[in-house]
Amino acid sequence: MPNFSAFIAELRRRRVFRVAAFYGGIAFVIIQIIDGTFDLMGVPEWVGRTMVVFMALGFPVSMILAWIFDITPDGIVRTKGASTPLTAGQASSERPENQAPRPIIGNMALGIVTSLAILVAAWSWLGRGDNETSIIRSIAVLPLDNLMGDPEQDYFVEGMHEAIISNLARLGALKVISRTSAMRYKDTDKLMPEIARELNVDAVVEGSVLKAGNRVRITAQLIHGASDEHLWSNDYEGDLTDILSLQKTVARAIAGEIGLALKPEEEAYLASAPQVNPEAYNLYLKGWHFRNLHNASMAVEYLEQAVALDSTFAQAYAVLAYSYAARYGFKFENSLVIVDYGFNLMKQALDKALDLDPAQPDAHTHLGLYQEQKKWEFVAAEASFRRALELDPNNVNARNEYGWFLQRVGRPDEALAEFRRAQELDPLSHLPPWGIAGVYYNTREYNKALEYCQAASELQPGFGDWHANRIKREILMQQGRYAEASDEAVKAGDLFRQLRAEWALGNREKVYSVRDSLRSSGALQQLEQEHPHWSARLYAIMGEQEKALSLLERAYEDTTKERYYPVGLVYYPEFDFLRAAPRFKALMQKMGLTEVFDQYGQRIR
Repeated sequence: MPNFSAFIAELRRRRVFRVAAFYGGIAFVIIQIIDGTFDLMGVPEWVGRTMVVFMALGFPVSMILAWIFDITPDGIVRTKGASTPLTAGQASSERPENQAPRPIIGNMALGIVTSLAILVAAWSWLGRGDNETSIIRSIAVLPLDNLMGDPEQDYFVEGMHEAIISNLARLGALKVISRTSAMRYKDTDKLMPEIARELNVDAVVEGSVLKAGNRVRITAQLIHGASDEHLWSNDYEGDLTDILSLQKTVARAIAGEIGLALKPEEEAYLASAPQVNPEAYNLYLKGWHFRNLHNASMAVEYLEQAVALDSTFAQAYAVLAYSYAARYGFKFENSLVIVDYGFNLMKQALDKALDLDPAQPDAHTHLGLYQEQKKWEFVAAEASFRRALELDPNNVNARNEYGWFLQRVGRPDEALAEFRRAQELDPLSHLPPWGIAGVYYNTREYNKALEYCQAASELQPGFGDWHANRIKREILMQQGRYAEASDEAVKAGDLFRQLRAEWALGNREKVYSVRDSLRSSGALQQLEQEHPHWSARLYAIMGEQEKALSLLERAYEDTTKERYYPVGLVYYPEFDFLRAAPRFKALMQKMGLTEVFDQYGQRIR
């Protein structure tokens, strides 16, 4: 084995083992950097794999270079062979033995490279834990597991889920995905990175709820979205009397774990919560459950019982207010008297909610609806919507309602921005794209409107199909295909679009015939009295300016307040020929509406 021993000795002399150890150490540091930062930075996995392969291939190359070169006090030089005596035939031009070879890489450069490698390794190692949480600024709370083993308790678990989301949503520095989108992942088998990617969030919370008697335990764990690494987990337990405090404790713990800097008012909000009557709270959760199922009658029944048991329950009054409006107010088939009755009940509940808790975001949102749609107090309504969003920036319902408000008063670009923000917070809901479709429809960008209407239908199959067909009829009108538009309008019972198409075709006698038929039956006179805005549209199509303006002015003075009157004034094409009239401009100004089109139907804003 003399030759092998000599070979090992030569490897030591040429410092090959030292280079191998150094190479391995640097490779280890690089792998740690890849593992600790690439996922967080969104670097594709193939990049990390490629780097590892190149490091593996580079090992034999480094060994060869270590055999050939050596590090000396003067830098990297070619390694001398084993010492041998000089022969008589050596050329006199060869350098003397005491003259060092010229360095290939200086020690200073080598030191800088080594120092940088050490600093990067230290940063990766020391900062890894913090980095994974410091960039968490968006989060989704997945549906909580029901540990009671009783499906009839699902409403309770869903209430806890909603409460945690609502409390987190009050934190302005955090983007919180709406419960509507989060519920799409109930009982899903998708992996956490896939869910985080689809919802575009940094982290995900999952957990469970167990209720036994008057005791409730909530388990929550925080998971890093991209890496699926569990960052934190804990259990929280309390009595039903203190359930609101328990929910805020969970939210505060999550905010603390991700290192979120809270404002003083946010700290104060999470630090305090009133006690509730357990039975009243249970009734509230049932009412909230039925409201989400769009069963307003059942929602009102349970919520009225809840506030009867606990007259200090502000949140229950806020949900009851909207349930009143949904039950009595927002239905076209109901009479205007019933609408007034529903709005009056809504206002009473809102007054009670805000008297008990002036910082109730849902109450401010619903107050904005009341002020806009019942009172036409647009300045006050906007202040209410904006206050709701100040209190709860992640409140998707408030953003959607504010978006519709902005659209109705003639500010479509601002409305679009609100719907876009709502879509970020609720990416799997059909409501934000439906709002966007409405903006494009009203601003006569019909192809875009149709695109978003179809997107809404994909998220909620069948939703808005009638609106999509209405958009298609407007596209036919826009393309000058009036005969086809008229035929489609007749099939759909779309009287105004049919009359507009016939008028554009020059078939004025057909339009007059419809008017005369309505007049002879007495229907037109009744419509002029009860629905002056509807009648104004008919006269506007026929070009009767004075009659149309008089009816529009009467609609404004009418105490019944036709709900969609402002939308018609701002956007309806049949009113374009009125837009230059001083009376029309005065009416728009009196109502606080913004002009969007001129008398030629061209956008001016």
